[in-house]
Amino acid sequence: MRVVTTKPKNVAIILSLLLLTLQILIRVDTFYLSDPLVKMIQVISLWNQNWSTEGILYSAKDFDPLFLMSPLNEGFVFLHEGRLIGQYPIGLTFPYSLLGFLPLNFLPYFNVVFFALFLRILFKNGIKTSVVLLVAFGTVTFPLLVDFSENGLFLVLSGYGYVFLYKAFLDDKKENWILGNIFLGLSLWLRLEGILLFISIQSTIFLIYYFVKKQSFIEAIHPKRYSIFFLFIVLFLIWNTVSYSHPLGTRYLTNFGKFEKQFYEQIKIFLSIAFTYPRQSAWSLGFFLHTPIFIYLFIKLRKTQILKNLNITFHLSIVILFLFFVAFTSPNDGITLTGRYLLVLVYPLSFLLNEKMDELQTNKVLFKLLYTWSFVCTTLIMVVFYLSSKELKKLRSELAQFHSPLIVTTNEILSGSFGLDLLNQKVISIRRKEVVKYFYDNINKMAPKEFMVLTVGKETKYNTEEKDVFSAILFDSKEAGYNCEKEERSSRVLARRCIQIDNR
Repeated sequence: MRVVTTKPKNVAIILSLLLLTLQILIRVDTFYLSDPLVKMIQVISLWNQNWSTEGILYSAKDFDPLFLMSPLNEGFVFLHEGRLIGQYPIGLTFPYSLLGFLPLNFLPYFNVVFFALFLRILFKNGIKTSVVLLVAFGTVTFPLLVDFSENGLFLVLSGYGYVFLYKAFLDDKKENWILGNIFLGLSLWLRLEGILLFISIQSTIFLIYYFVKKQSFIEAIHPKRYSIFFLFIVLFLIWNTVSYSHPLGTRYLTNFGKFEKQFYEQIKIFLSIAFTYPRQSAWSLGFFLHTPIFIYLFIKLRKTQILKNLNITFHLSIVILFLFFVAFTSPNDGITLTGRYLLVLVYPLSFLLNEKMDELQTNKVLFKLLYTWSFVCTTLIMVVFYLSSKELKKLRSELAQFHSPLIVTTNEILSGSFGLDLLNQKVISIRRKEVVKYFYDNINKMAPKEFMVLTVGKETKYNTEEKDVFSAILFDSKEAGYNCEKEERSSRVLARRCIQIDNR
């Protein structure tokens, strides 16, 4: 496979249109479940409340004043000073909330713009077309830009930050140091990996300046290289402390604050992120398993090349340091797309691959196999996206059959499948038996004429606890003054309509 000679502009247009086409097929404007759902509800809540609070709008709050039965994924929200707060930072919600005057279904498609800017960053910095094609469609980048998220904006900000600091490393120009600091400083408001990337870059620059270029220690740590970013860090920590009572903010509180991990668990997480690790349902698809040509690249790098070519030294050192930092700081493996925490490595790896692409292509068979493998992985992920979208659409059509002033579900999939209707429809989710008493305490206070309980129709070994919750709700219903004998069904959902007993 030789280097493609198609004009960069045409390649960028084709790839951007491909992303847009897949978004339309998947219907990302309605594909709100789990984290994309929480992100969009955060944006809408900020807009509807005139930016007065980050608290999530919750139509069933009267039935759940302590937020113990939120219909949203429990891992993505937390209670703070009487407000239900989403884990996604103000760096995402505020810019998008400024676009609240636009139809909401347009917002997920802004990732196409960010994808085009990402491609422009690569092409403008001399990355070959064959490398751009691989990095754009053969890594975790493409899947992460499909649905509504902060990944597109983060990718662009961190990309500009990376290339400006790389230029500053080469020419030591003040404006490049400033711009690199500003862009990476902005990126940390979206994802904490921005901090890890900046530390990796600055550590690399210090090591090269001090040990290779033999600068003095004072010269190697000159504050012009990091002072502006330091100001962003200070502002970031102050904002989080004031807003959420923790300097690292919402991401930390939801991802780290709820549990502690042993060292061996951290190793498993890193293996899942970088390579693969067995899960209950399947093995994970880590960053380097998705794009194994990067491993081939490392193998082909010779010691003499690394030591003599400072460009290679720069990018490779950043990759190694960033991997080390991620290995010890990742709260989980990314859950759905396990390579997400290594997203920004596409920049140093693109430069490295650019240096070695011609040499890698000498082994044509292996090169084509690795190249094709990455494209196949991305294609399969897109197929999963599409099938998930179809299933979500079917489930929503089933849920639309059930009407009640208050909907009670027994899992987050059912409650989350109501999508943005959660802003207007009263839906709560009881996932644990100990919450049932709290539920009926509030039912007695509000005294609705009826409510409906939904659960998964099919009983399996994986949902026995959920069925126990369903049974507990029905068992306590008569004592609370409700008759829940009326059963309704769809192909996948079992429902009981609970009607207030007149003589209660």
